[in-house]
Amino acid sequence: MSKGVNSEGKRRGGGFNKVSRLSPQLRELLGVPEMARTEVVKQMWVYIREKNLQDPVNKKNIICDEPLHALFGVESIDMFQMNKALSKHILPLDSDEVKSMEREKPRKHEREEVKSTEKEKPRKHEREEDPDEAKGKEKRQKGFLAPLQLSDALVKFLGTGENELTRAVVIKRMWDYIKENNLQDPADKRKVICDEKLKELFEVETFHGFTVTKLLAAHFLKS
Repeated sequence: MSKGVNSEGKRRGGGFNKVSRLSPQLRELLGVPEMARTEVVKQMWVYIREKNLQDPVNKKNIICDEPLHALFGVESIDMFQMNKALSKHILPLDSDEVKSMEREKPRKHEREEVKSTEKEKPRKHEREEDPDEAKGKEKRQKGFLAPLQLSDALVKFLGTGENELTRAVVIKRMWDYIKENNLQDPADKRKVICDEKLKELFEVETFHGFTVTKLLAAHFLKS
């Protein structure tokens, strides 16, 4: 019996191990409505590492892709700021007030947002695209990972012929290019010295690593 009680106590947990309700934004990113804070942090780091979002100069800094930008509202964030920012998205599960608020809010979101995103948008896609393509795009759009149309200059720079990619993929390829061509300033690794291709794309001689996202913004076109 003591084992059963202990295991149940562990399951319920306390403090950071206690299961919490996630905000709609965090729920969208992680794909679950409830999770312990420790597990949230763990899953965030899994996501960050999978997407290679750590600043190569300072691994404590995270370059936000579109889903993280939607979650935190910033271009970049360090690990300590991220832990603080996550607090807004991790809500107490056992609070009566929060329970009642969260019961009402999801219903409203389900009626208003889900209907508009799942019913109206697919209809538009069905008119313009093949059903198979529409289904594929709907899946990729979950978590704000929709591919974006690229400018001709960016398509030329990447050299793969792809004219639609996610922001995260483009940023990763940009950093791969910078590292492969040793374009980081040896005196200050945070700075990038542009070669001819980067000068042609960004029209600058040098730039700070954190401004890659801003410099690329002009090359993501609204469809």
